[in-house]
Amino acid sequence: MFYSLLETAADTAANDSNQWTKYLLVGFLAVLVVGAAIWFIFSGRKNKQRQKEYVEQIEAIQPGNKVKTAGGICGIVVEVCDEDNTVIIETGSEKSGKSYVKMDKELIAQTDAKGPTQIAREEAEAKKKAEKEAKQAGKTEPAEPEAPAESAEPEAPAEPAAEEKPEEKE
Repeated sequence: MFYSLLETAADTAANDSNQWTKYLLVGFLAVLVVGAAIWFIFSGRKNKQRQKEYVEQIEAIQPGNKVKTAGGICGIVVEVCDEDNTVIIETGSEKSGKSYVKMDKELIAQTDAKGPTQIAREEAEAKKKAEKEAKQAGKTEPAEPEAPAESAEPEAPAEPAAEEKPEEKE
């Protein structure tokens, strides 16, 4: 009889712990799924923004821009052909001999051309930097004039008095 009571208590305890384990596992998986969904949403936005900036840069390429291709060729754009979406790049130098390469715009990996989004972002950053510097200068300006003004007043009467005394003695 005592043995059957122990057996019943053990079965009840085992079932309770199994249920708690199931609840914890389901809760953990739910948190993991929600976290992954949020990460994918924010990651996708950033990638779309980068892709948009890249397309704007490619569209902003003009003759004279420096470019580097996906294959590692560095050069200066000589001509842009919008009809077939290609560019002609000048590589080499006068001494080694110049060569011209015609390639698709999509093969350009880096360029010094700036699209409208990049220009706007750089202007906003410059404005923030100027405001920050003005704010810092505003904080330091009142402290600087007060210190020289206070020290200049006592020095001014002391110096002429010191100069007058030796002149009177001579």
